[in-house]
Amino acid sequence: MADPVLEVRGLTRRFGNFTAVSDLSFEIQPGEIFGFLGPNGAGKSTTIRMLCGVLAPSAGKARALGRDLFTEADQVRAHMGYMSQKSSLLTDLTVAENLHFFGGLYGLEGQRLTTEVEFRLREMQVWDDRDLLVSALSTGERQRVALAAATLHRPEILFLDEPTSGVDPLRRRLFWEAMDELVAEGMSILVTTHNLGEADQCDRLAFILGGKLMAYGRPRTLKEALLRQVIELRTERFRALQIAARSQPEVLAAELLGRSVRLSLPGDLEPAGLLARLRQDGYVFEAQPPEPPSLEDLFVDLVQRSRTA
Repeated sequence: MADPVLEVRGLTRRFGNFTAVSDLSFEIQPGEIFGFLGPNGAGKSTTIRMLCGVLAPSAGKARALGRDLFTEADQVRAHMGYMSQKSSLLTDLTVAENLHFFGGLYGLEGQRLTTEVEFRLREMQVWDDRDLLVSALSTGERQRVALAAATLHRPEILFLDEPTSGVDPLRRRLFWEAMDELVAEGMSILVTTHNLGEADQCDRLAFILGGKLMAYGRPRTLKEALLRQVIELRTERFRALQIAARSQPEVLAAELLGRSVRLSLPGDLEPAGLLARLRQDGYVFEAQPPEPPSLEDLFVDLVQRSRTA
């Protein structure tokens, strides 16, 4: 296996008596989309800010592209790109003017700058918007322009902090298609998100809760490690059925999904007996075939374990 492009060991950040990130360790392989998953306030953005040099860590080490990220920052950060959740684009400039401005900050000039600006605008499908003021763009269009700006200098590592927050599903899909194209160019991407559908598209994931790493690996492997099965029960009495299901000893979790109850059960359990008991108690429902757990099931399990701990 190739050397990781980013290796983090024991990364910690404290604010007074509050520990925002605690002893975090993970690595990113070349050409990988690495998902950093967790709820708001979990420590995702704090971690990225440390890796980008905005915040100094309280403890820990990080290496990027074979160099120490904290003691050799100048040599490394020229090969890194960063896009924050809140776009840093200048709203009173046009799309093209913004990219020329940010390209100049990256040290691009002349024909190379012109070429890179056109290439990124076309790649992100915003070429036709190049003469529009950024203030006239939708949220999704602004995010694709911001991604174009963050990649003008062709970084080897790209940090994206909640890049699709507030973006509609269609434009979110376009954004992820653009990310796939960047990976094909040779970039490695760390993307923070709390969108579980997006997380399932990543090569590997790290779940962070309360600043601590709770799970780490490929999405499929993490879901299989739960050793669970999930059954959806469709019923008109969904709230009552949820309460009844939670009282059954073999039910690990019973969550509402619209007007259905989603049961999480041990993977080796034959569910027929449980369903028969619920029907004998007077509940009428349509049981869907058992299915493997989702990332949402994993996330709920991790939150419950964290609260218990």
